[in-house]
Amino acid sequence: MRRSFLLATVLVAVAANPVDTGAFPVPQDGEYGFSIEASVDRDRITVGDPFLYRVTVTSPGNSAIEWPESGTPPEGFDLLSFEHAGPLSGPGGANIDILRYELTLYRTGEHSVPPFSLRCVLSDGTGISAESEAIPVTVISVIDDDAADIRELKPPVDIPGGAPWYFWLIAGLVLIAIAAAVFLYIRRRRNREDPQGTVPAIERPPEEIALEELELLALKEWLAQGRVKAHYSALSEILRRYLSGRYGIAAMEYTTAELLTALNARQVGHEESRVVRELFEECDMVKFARYTPETHRQSLSLREGREIVELTRPPEMPEVTTPDKPDDDDVPAAGHAPDPGEASEGGAGAVQAPAKD
Repeated sequence: MRRSFLLATVLVAVAANPVDTGAFPVPQDGEYGFSIEASVDRDRITVGDPFLYRVTVTSPGNSAIEWPESGTPPEGFDLLSFEHAGPLSGPGGANIDILRYELTLYRTGEHSVPPFSLRCVLSDGTGISAESEAIPVTVISVIDDDAADIRELKPPVDIPGGAPWYFWLIAGLVLIAIAAAVFLYIRRRRNREDPQGTVPAIERPPEEIALEELELLALKEWLAQGRVKAHYSALSEILRRYLSGRYGIAAMEYTTAELLTALNARQVGHEESRVVRELFEECDMVKFARYTPETHRQSLSLREGREIVELTRPPEMPEVTTPDKPDDDDVPAAGHAPDPGEASEGGAGAVQAPAKD
């Protein structure tokens, strides 16, 4: 009976005084554990001075924060550096992120760092937002307040006159003496290194150079090593250099046909032209057509190269001998006729006296 009476009393009281739902506030974002706090290390700076803007973000451990682009400074301020530390473990399983902005301003006056706002999404998909308070910052000028006007210009500084004339004269003489000493030193050194003077280089004939290069090519034994193309290329270059020096033509730049035309213009003999044509055509086939001559033809290549040099080398000039000058004892004195008996029998230099009428 007593329980029924108490229940009836409660129902009557509730009916008489209905619950006012507006008396209970709606839960705010901070109640979910999401908050933002911002601060500065100083709120009064000079133009261009850096200051630290610190933002501390506390969020639930199971939430995802929608961060702005990394290093984006607050609107109206210049960013010098940025650092993001976190998330760090906080009390109650919360996450703590610390953002450090090094900022500055180049405009004087009263300014304000705008509120820093973020949004995060909880594990159940609920989106919540938080925002910090704006922070005032005063920027003052670096110019002294007492300097109300432009200062006067300093008087001009007197520049001393140029050096006296004798200074330049002495300097010129010193330079001349140094140059002369250097010249004499170089000359003495050259004389010590080459006391007999520099011997002029003797220009060697092209056929001598070509024959020497052919001997060196033979010593390389490229044909025995299977380097046929390298052998024929070197052989062609040696002979072209020789023909260039021998006939004064640009044989290194000519094709084989152009080379033969230039040799015919120099009136080279038929046999010489034939040997040149056969060997150079074979060289061209090896270099450009991947042709490999037979073994006996390879062995003849150096011999034919020497033959070209020997056939086209300039003819040797005969040596001109100067007759010996007779001794003074063998020459008869002026006005003295030689005695017929003085002539030796069978002597090479005997002089016969003229017969008398």
